[in-house]
Amino acid sequence: MQTLKKITCIIAITLAGLALVSSCSKESQKGAKKGKKAPVTDNRTILSPNDGKNTLKAVRTGQYVSLNWTIESTSDKFDRINILRNSTGIDNRKELVGTVAPDATNFKDCLPDANAYWYWVRGIDQKERHSDLGPVKVEADKQGAANYINPADNLKVVITRTDEVATVKWEFPDDGCKSIQIARYPKPASTTFMEKQNLRLTTLATKSQFSDTLPDINSDYWYWFRITSKSGAMIYKGPIKAEYVRPAAKSSK
Repeated sequence: MQTLKKITCIIAITLAGLALVSSCSKESQKGAKKGKKAPVTDNRTILSPNDGKNTLKAVRTGQYVSLNWTIESTSDKFDRINILRNSTGIDNRKELVGTVAPDATNFKDCLPDANAYWYWVRGIDQKERHSDLGPVKVEADKQGAANYINPADNLKVVITRTDEVATVKWEFPDDGCKSIQIARYPKPASTTFMEKQNLRLTTLATKSQFSDTLPDINSDYWYWFRITSKSGAMIYKGPIKAEYVRPAAKSSK
């Protein structure tokens, strides 16, 4: 009899708990409806290159592309304008290839190869809200492909490591270089993912070296370089793996 009473008591307590949870859930839902809306995570506005207010044109001459645009801010005044491109025309995985002043209306880009590319112009205000204009396409260069020169070839890099530390050495011609950024990754990632947490050094030195403490002695690491010229154009080089220095083989007598 006592066992039956205990079971009955447990069932009653369980039902009461479920009723309380249900009530709290409903009140929470009502509060959410009456409260503020959830913040919008996508802070971009997509602009058409031919909407009458905004224009974007791209003209290719061999390895170089000349961009010209007019773009209106949909929020506050622009803080800067970024130039982005990719080889697919799809609105993702765009590579930053230049940053110019907010009142700029043109930019010259140097392409790495003869393939077709798509461009976007992104106006960014002080609150990091984006106004994206584009894309526009430049067709493949079928005639001058053999004459292309990769500007990244001018950057000489040597990266060696021990278990704990990587030594990064570089040399680049000092011809209008504004900054050099070096990022580290645990895999040979695309430059699209050059986030702040990966950035190891920003410098003005075009010939130097630095020691980078590695977080895991059992892992491999790769480095990317991003060189920004005074014109705002950017050059990428990588991924470059930090390699162990192998002892020189002893010569046999």
